Amino acid sequence: MGAAGGWGWAPARALLCAVCLRGARRARQVTGGPAAGFLLQAMAAASDALEPLWAWGTPGGGPPTPLPGAWVSAMLGQPLVAFGFHRLSGDRATANLLLGAAAALAPIAARLPEEGRLLAARAVTFLTAGSTLTLSVLTGNAPGVLGSLLMAAGNLLPAPGARFEGHPWVLAAGNLALQRALRQLGVD
Repeated sequence: MGAAGGWGWAPARALLCAVCLRGARRARQVTGGPAAGFLLQAMAAASDALEPLWAWGTPGGGPPTPLPGAWVSAMLGQPLVAFGFHRLSGDRATANLLLGAAAALAPIAARLPEEGRLLAARAVTFLTAGSTLTLSVLTGNAPGVLGSLLMAAGNLLPAPGARFEGHPWVLAAGNLALQRALRQLGVD
């Protein structure tokens, strides 16, 4: 599960990191869920951007290959953002169910073979984006609709040369849209 394209994707991942850091900074004063989710996504993007520097996962032994940051972001970071989105909208039951399911599934899925991890990440992405999309449609939050669709597309359509790395340009745009959607809910 190495980085798609090595250094070729570093600028896109750096942009994704910057966008998510901005979101974490802006959301931290109102609620911890989105702030933690954006921060986790920023750290994951930075880790993926620097991945060509790591000497992990040598075929003949050595330390195990770490999970890609994009996988961690999809399994935990994005559900944290969605958790805050639902809580700020007054939908606490869905918020708690979504975050609880993601938190319970992540450690189990991390031990699965690559195919199983890919399936788990896609399931959590579908659940997170679907719930945020539904809430955005019901509340008339256009940036939330756009952000949900972009986050789903960014995770379900991987970067060229990768099985699951997420598409950093699309994910950056999705995170910007979700930040605007949260602003409509009163985060900024």
